[in-house]
Amino acid sequence: MEHLQAHVEKLFYKYKKSSQIEELKWEVLSNLEARVADLVADGMELEEAMRVAIEQLPSADQLVGEKRKVYAAVFMQELVQRVLLYTLVAWVLTMPLRIWGMGILLNHSLLALCLLEGAVFAALLGINRKTGKRKAVELSLRSAFTLRKTAWLLWGLYMAVSVAYTTALHFGSDIWFAREISLSGPYQFATVAVEYVLPLVSIIVPLLLHVVPDVMMQCEAREED
Repeated sequence: MEHLQAHVEKLFYKYKKSSQIEELKWEVLSNLEARVADLVADGMELEEAMRVAIEQLPSADQLVGEKRKVYAAVFMQELVQRVLLYTLVAWVLTMPLRIWGMGILLNHSLLALCLLEGAVFAALLGINRKTGKRKAVELSLRSAFTLRKTAWLLWGLYMAVSVAYTTALHFGSDIWFAREISLSGPYQFATVAVEYVLPLVSIIVPLLLHVVPDVMMQCEAREED
């Protein structure tokens, strides 16, 4: 696959190095490798598969450009599938938190979300099987990268504020008066630990927005389709 990496580097040689270009190169290479794997799985020789995948790749100007045509229903299906996976993982990981009231509520809410997302995914899967790739919409790849970066920055800020608030709530007076921080027992320790852990579930949001550029390129409308 070094040939593919070399081609991607050559594709973007005229663009100034930036975090967005580096992210885009990584996304393009990942999709290129996935396309080659699909073609090989269909019975094509590796060398031929790489040639075909490279020929189907848009120009660098198109890749860096503002607008990308993607199949709307397939795009939504992929996003719902990702968020369903993340929610299922969060549901499993929050099972031990059911020792505390908010932990029980969160775990049950995640289960309800999993069922809802599963129903939506099944509906989209049925629609795509019947209608196929028909309606294409234009989305901004640059905006997707910006949204991804903003989501991680906001999530980091939210987590910092959450940790500071929980610390001030439980240990503020001890810290202020320089007293030793102590917990009365295992239950209080578990309760405080749950309050620190619960906000981590919100990572589902930046994780979902992180994959949007990748999903956009996977679902791009090509002329041969």
